[in-house]
Amino acid sequence: MNTESIPVLLVVRELNLGGIERDVSKFARHLGAHGIEPHVAAFKVGGMRSREIEAAGIPLLNLPIASLKSLGALKAAASLHRYIRRHRIRVVHAFEPATAVFAIPVARLTWGTSTLFGQLCYRGLNPPELRKTEPWLDRMSSGLFVNSRAVARHLAADYGIAPDRIHLCHNGFEPAEFHPRGRSRPPALRHAGVVIGAVAVLRSEKNLDLLIEAFARVRAAHPDAALVIVGSGPEREALHRQVAGLGLSEAVVFEEATAKPAGWMRAIDVFVLPSRSESFSNALLEAMACGCCPVGSDVGGTGELIQHGVRGLLFENGSLTELTDSLLELAANEKRRTDMAAEAARFAHDNLTIDVATARLASIYRDLTAGRPAAGT
Repeated sequence: MNTESIPVLLVVRELNLGGIERDVSKFARHLGAHGIEPHVAAFKVGGMRSREIEAAGIPLLNLPIASLKSLGALKAAASLHRYIRRHRIRVVHAFEPATAVFAIPVARLTWGTSTLFGQLCYRGLNPPELRKTEPWLDRMSSGLFVNSRAVARHLAADYGIAPDRIHLCHNGFEPAEFHPRGRSRPPALRHAGVVIGAVAVLRSEKNLDLLIEAFARVRAAHPDAALVIVGSGPEREALHRQVAGLGLSEAVVFEEATAKPAGWMRAIDVFVLPSRSESFSNALLEAMACGCCPVGSDVGGTGELIQHGVRGLLFENGSLTELTDSLLELAANEKRRTDMAAEAARFAHDNLTIDVATARLASIYRDLTAGRPAAGT
């Protein structure tokens, strides 16, 4: 077994509360156990993930870039190039197209440094100006990093990326935080017969208005049902108005985004991910780990987490009828939802912990430095 410690630089735009930022923090804090020497760079340093990384003693490079067309970007490029050489970085892993446009060309200036281009969503969701750079980055990078088989298929079928250049690593969760032990409800939900919930950034692609509409129909059949939505974002006011317009204000609890969502997840019986598009949802994975029965729209990598009828239910993307029927079935059948919740938790804890994910990512880094193709997706 190769025990050489490989210096790797993980590059991200910022280090606050977003899903990618959480992944970078988790990977960085656990990679050392798998023979990787992690370094992290960000365009915007500060926030909770920065504090986690610094507390773990991981080197953190600040690359203060407001615009890629600015003098500051040139100075940051010089700083990044010096850092790669000084620390003998073997792999530069850019987690988003915005960071890849900057970091991959700089890394290519250093002989012996491999590059990994992160593709953590369907390309149609990226801004048009970034989509123009993707073919160039595809050719320039040593490989592409995805977190679902669905996005791997998308890149191969729609963009002609050779499968042996696509490296798959599913997300992982931290089992010390996300687990089903001690499930309980806060006072606002204590008297509910069944709690339906979601934890998400309140953006239009999360399709939470569909969940609220379905919940209104469930509430008519189950007056003791409650809905909790944990998150912040641009759709918050519109969702509040929708709830009020449906006369559901007493049945729906809104909670601001939190860095510690596990407590809320352990209060939810049925966790719903109604997104229009997903690659591999951290929130869904963590909710499964916390003992929720999951329900998700059949998009992207959601079917890689939810096996329909075994560890949750899938519904056709955008179908109010199918989502409503799923929620009515689970609200009426406690045994069915608890059985599927238990199976979902077992699957998550057996297959998708952060230790499993970082072992896989370390293997990808070793393959890149050895010049080996992807193991297959």
